[in-house]
Amino acid sequence: MMFSSSIHLLANEHSPGITLSLSQKKQRVFITYHRSLLSLYLGLQMSSLVAGAFQIRGPHEPVVAMLGGEAELPCFLTPSQNAKYMRISWSRSMSSQVVHVYKDGRDHPEGVMEQYSGRTKLMKDAISKGIVVLRILNVQTSDNGLYRCGFQHGSFYNDTLIELKVAVLGSDPHFHVEVTKSREILLECKSEGWFPLPKIQWINSWGEQIPSVSESQTQNKGGLFHVSASLLLKDPSPKNMTCSVWNPVLNQKKEEQISIAVAEPSGSWFTPFIILAVILVVLVLTIIVFRIRKRR
Repeated sequence: MMFSSSIHLLANEHSPGITLSLSQKKQRVFITYHRSLLSLYLGLQMSSLVAGAFQIRGPHEPVVAMLGGEAELPCFLTPSQNAKYMRISWSRSMSSQVVHVYKDGRDHPEGVMEQYSGRTKLMKDAISKGIVVLRILNVQTSDNGLYRCGFQHGSFYNDTLIELKVAVLGSDPHFHVEVTKSREILLECKSEGWFPLPKIQWINSWGEQIPSVSESQTQNKGGLFHVSASLLLKDPSPKNMTCSVWNPVLNQKKEEQISIAVAEPSGSWFTPFIILAVILVVLVLTIIVFRIRKRR
């Protein structure tokens, strides 16, 4: 009603040949005054929204945590402000996968994913400055991936994504050696208990990478990888071969070396040696017997 009256008066004001009465002038002043109050109120509301706005920041690089250890995911407001009475939520990349919730000045464990129940703790030492850290206990391979950190103040909400990389070194490589009928050497290198999937490779005595004949990997119920690589050597000459297994997240590797020398088959040198030894023994015995008879 107020706005329609204002528009009507403004139209009359610019219409030629129309003189406003005193009461109409007072009404115009009154409506203009209320319009100014409304503009001021809306301006204050907009200022309040801008003042309450904030951005969420996290680490620029992924957070790395060892399997079975602890992971700390930091998250903070900018500009810095007190977040003690804000709602702070942690979830996986999908907001419905709740990891931890803090609101009304306390933690709310209800509604958290079962796999995180009792394994998270929100560090609030610097919450008055808008800084919090989510600590995940007993890190598992399933914890690997993206996390969403969100802050809500009133109706204003903002969040950011943080990546957690879980890693563990597996066992030392071990070998299985088999000599084929064609005198080729089949080498197999195995290693267990890695995360994430490692890179396995063969290296010769000169530091050159030798391509594997075949590679395989399996993953157990705990998410750990078991890997193996096979190598076929057609040259039976003595040589050293190294099996290397490398974790791309930790940039660490485990290596083992094996020395290879294939003996000649028994028929090629062992049999003549036995025959020669028998001949020598017979010859020695013959000489001894001959001398004994001669003395008599």
